[in-house]
Amino acid sequence: MSDRSHQDTALTRRHWLLLASSALAGCGGGSSITAGLPGTGGTGIYAQGSISGFGSVIINGIRFDDTAASVQLDGVMQKNSGVLRLGMVASVQGERGADPALGTAKSIEVWSIAQGMISQLALGGSEFTVAGMTLQIDANTVFDGMAGAAALSAGQRVVVWGLQAGGLQAGMMGGRWLATRVALTADPAVVSTGLTGMAGQKPVLNGLSLRGEAAMALTAGQQIRVQGTLDASASLLVTSVKLQGAAQTLQMMQSQGEAEIEAMVTAVSSATRFTMEGLEVDASAATISPTGAQILVGSRLEVEGSWRSGVLIATKVDVKNEQISQTVEIKAKIEQFTSIANFVVRGQMCDASGITSVGHGTLADLRVGLTIKLKGTQAGNVLRVTELEIGG
Repeated sequence: MSDRSHQDTALTRRHWLLLASSALAGCGGGSSITAGLPGTGGTGIYAQGSISGFGSVIINGIRFDDTAASVQLDGVMQKNSGVLRLGMVASVQGERGADPALGTAKSIEVWSIAQGMISQLALGGSEFTVAGMTLQIDANTVFDGMAGAAALSAGQRVVVWGLQAGGLQAGMMGGRWLATRVALTADPAVVSTGLTGMAGQKPVLNGLSLRGEAAMALTAGQQIRVQGTLDASASLLVTSVKLQGAAQTLQMMQSQGEAEIEAMVTAVSSATRFTMEGLEVDASAATISPTGAQILVGSRLEVEGSWRSGVLIATKVDVKNEQISQTVEIKAKIEQFTSIANFVVRGQMCDASGITSVGHGTLADLRVGLTIKLKGTQAGNVLRVTELEIGG
């Protein structure tokens, strides 16, 4: 998210008029611009992070019952959470149960951060460029439609979900992001996320010149996600704009009370004071694990705490090792089955050839429609199953 100096960027009167008119247009098509306003209620929990499991939606180790949740994917309301996939970064507003590892989601919102053609690719596929954004890959990046980082190539069209990994430069190509999920797509639309700048009277974002009615109200220093169509001159005809940044996150956190945030450190003031995606964190009274872990720029954290006067007061900070694959958990029906080394659960290709025993059954019982519970680790586009139980 943007630096704190940009959190309070004022919106022009025309911008608010566009907000109102585009909200109406959203009912029947056309351009739109949304402000990402918070939900209702003064108690509960706001969680933000990459999805690491299903059965309930699992984010930051919390299992959210999503049965009655409203679900939005890139601003479009969905019938249910069945469209969600591993590695998508989600924002959840809901309530926490007596067991702190359990919760009930009222709303789930997911936004991709980049979409378009890969224009540059680093040696070995450790990072790549889409729509002017530099996207890094780690051991937990989920791939959909390709075998992994080695299968990336210039010219492929992809859609990316992820976390901000570095500071943003207004208008320019720059800023670094960690890709948590990468999927091939045939959709020609372009999505770019970053900090706006101005070239004369025209807004620019990540080196792209923005044009169209939805872009007219933009001013320098706003963190936004834009979607549109690209022409040969690298000018983007914007069809929708979503305002982002710490101010929006703080609004949602304040309305919910507790917060569980997964993000990467973009600035450090001291050993216990730092910034994640423009959100200031005070960890002076927090338990930091593992013991002795240092919080550095680029560290990937899970922070638990509450909002106070524009600052996230942390009670617990987990420093994650990005090179260690996290455990994924899924409870769902088998959607496709070719063999024990090739079956699909919740849209995820799975390989259980490395296990020898199955809870409440055998590997020979696996078939389409069977509900299973599994654990595993990600390897490119395949989930290597380490535990499997029938029924769960």
